Amino acid sequence: MSNLHEKAIAASERFLERRGYEVLSTSWEAPDGFGTIDVVAMDEDTIVFVTVEAKNATDGFPEEDNDRVKREALAAKWLAENADRGDVSVRFDAISMMVVSEDRALLRHHINQLSTMESDEE
Repeated sequence: MSNLHEKAIAASERFLERRGYEVLSTSWEAPDGFGTIDVVAMDEDTIVFVTVEAKNATDGFPEEDNDRVKREALAAKWLAENADRGDVSVRFDAISMMVVSEDRALLRHHINQLSTMESDEE
C-alpha cells in the first residue's frame, strides 16, 4: 500500500468521524488474501464499506473502484468474520481525493456508489 493511499485512508477516517460515522475498521484484509476493504464504518444502523482512492492534483481525481462482485465478496467475508453485527443494512461508498498539497486535498464522498451505478446503467 502506498504512503499516499495510507494517508488518504486516515483522512477518510477523520472525514467520516466528523460526519457522525463510527469507524469499525481500516485497511481490513480478508484472511484468505482475496483483498482489502479501506474503511468499514457504521452510519446509524447501516454498515458502510468504503473504497478510498487518491491521486496528486496534477493527475486529477482518481477513478472509483467499480468492481461490484469483488466489493460484495469482500463485504461478505467481513460480515462473516464480524457476525456479531447482527441484522443490518449494508452500503457501498467511495471517497475520491485529489491531493493539492501536503496538508490539503479535495474530497468527493459518493454515498451508495453501487446503487448509483445501477441507475446509470439503465
